[in-house]
Amino acid sequence: MRKFRFHLQPVLQFREKKEEQAILAHSRARREYLARMEELHRATGLLEESLAGGSPGLLRPETELHLVLWRERLAGDRDRCREEVKRASERLMRCRVEAFEARRQRMILETLKEKQLQNHIREENRAEQKETDEQGLRMFWRREGNR
Repeated sequence: MRKFRFHLQPVLQFREKKEEQAILAHSRARREYLARMEELHRATGLLEESLAGGSPGLLRPETELHLVLWRERLAGDRDRCREEVKRASERLMRCRVEAFEARRQRMILETLKEKQLQNHIREENRAEQKETDEQGLRMFWRREGNR
């Protein structure tokens, strides 16, 4: 019986590695996205806390100026965080698509390999059956020849 050999095995191995790399990239992008979301929530929370705190009475002009500057800084941080979240989200989606495509490409080759293996097994079974049938016919003709 011949041993099954998939001629595209190196390509399949390459695609498996590519899929692993795509999954790792997706995982990194997801962690980055979650970190950026956490940073955005923190910045938004600080700004809301600053705005909700109000001012207990009249403030001196320099204190009020510092408070306004602080709020502007927090608003700028929040806006920067929103942009970072947007970029991280886009990267996450790109990585998700790449991981999906890498998996699809690997599955195509896996399916091809499975079909070729089934064909190989079928051919081996046919060859074995043919050999058994031929042996049976030879035995039959020998018996018939001895009568």
